[in-house]
Amino acid sequence: MFEKIHVQTIEMRAKHARSIRVKSDKKRLLLITPMLHQGGFERICVLTARLLQDQYEVYLAVFSMQDLFYDVSGLRVIDLQVGSVKGGIGKIWNIYRRVKRLRKLKKELHIDVSYSFGTTANIANVLSKYQDTTWAGIRGYSALSDRGATLIFRRADCVISCTKTMESDINRMFGTKKSATLYNPCDLSQIRLLSEQKIEKGFEPFLNSKGPLIASMGREDDLKGFWHLIKSFAVVKRTFSDAKLMIIGDGDYTEYKELAKKLGVLDSILFTGVQKNPFALLAKADIYALTSQSEGFPNALIEAMACKVACVSVNCKTGPAEILSDWPKEEVSNGYCQACYGILTPVFEGEKDLEPIITQQETQYAQELTKLLEDSQKRAWYRDKGQERAADFGIDRYVETIVNLIEG
Repeated sequence: MFEKIHVQTIEMRAKHARSIRVKSDKKRLLLITPMLHQGGFERICVLTARLLQDQYEVYLAVFSMQDLFYDVSGLRVIDLQVGSVKGGIGKIWNIYRRVKRLRKLKKELHIDVSYSFGTTANIANVLSKYQDTTWAGIRGYSALSDRGATLIFRRADCVISCTKTMESDINRMFGTKKSATLYNPCDLSQIRLLSEQKIEKGFEPFLNSKGPLIASMGREDDLKGFWHLIKSFAVVKRTFSDAKLMIIGDGDYTEYKELAKKLGVLDSILFTGVQKNPFALLAKADIYALTSQSEGFPNALIEAMACKVACVSVNCKTGPAEILSDWPKEEVSNGYCQACYGILTPVFEGEKDLEPIITQQETQYAQELTKLLEDSQKRAWYRDKGQERAADFGIDRYVETIVNLIEG
């Protein structure tokens, strides 16, 4: 799929381990992920390998190379060839195989730090500890209720969370040997460069038409709460009849299109699907809206700020308050809050509802969007402050933090 992919099996790696040990005195970092298919933590894993490969001997161990999506050219990738299997007994046996191969790999490569991403990788990492320091990466709250959570949190030498709130909750619920927060990195210079590129001609008629544009990004997933966004948008249309909504992300959105049709706003909504460069589209927006029920760490908010877009976000469990406010110095209420870098609103209540009935909360969220659309000075202020804030989550800050953890 990509040129110059350096993929080895564990047996091939063993042949070179001794010579590598002689050639370099750099610390050795092993990044572990189940696959390199589309996914947030897989992207972070690959990016981390690239960012650290000049300072350290970095290896990337993958349970299976099936459905490779991310470009791993130039990286040291080791295929452990222990992909997922079905059945309870098969899964238990698979854990044993993964642990055995990882332990052998750590021993042969003289690994100093093993950093895993995702529950299955975390389990194999902490159980395969040799002489390495094991880091368990936690990217979302679902990991706290996964099987094996207690094992991971108690045995990992360090638990790496993607928000400070999550780190605090893990320490309170489980207790850890050591913990740290490592915010997801955003390549801000690359985002800004991509945001200046031309958009696809097929999108031009919609995006260049008259009227303010509200944007949101995310796959078609109930956690994203897109039905709330579409209903709120229908309320915004009562004030701004020419308003437009753009949802960027994977999925066919059939049920959401049907909802929009029932509300009479389908012609004003663009579902772009997956885009290699979503930032050129995002830069066209006046407001970025986030309506998720929960998030691990919403990179999309930072990406929107980097694209000079003002943000309105629900204050869901982790992420938005730490991004849009000067948290924890700035106190953020559970109500509506004009924070330092964006507007925070309460999390939507109730189950998924695709009927064209608009709740009071959806109306109130729409009012926040409408007020921001009406106030060009406030939008401009949030655009400027947001762009400044995005720098706190850039590549340089990420590298500085993770290097301090490795060396500390």
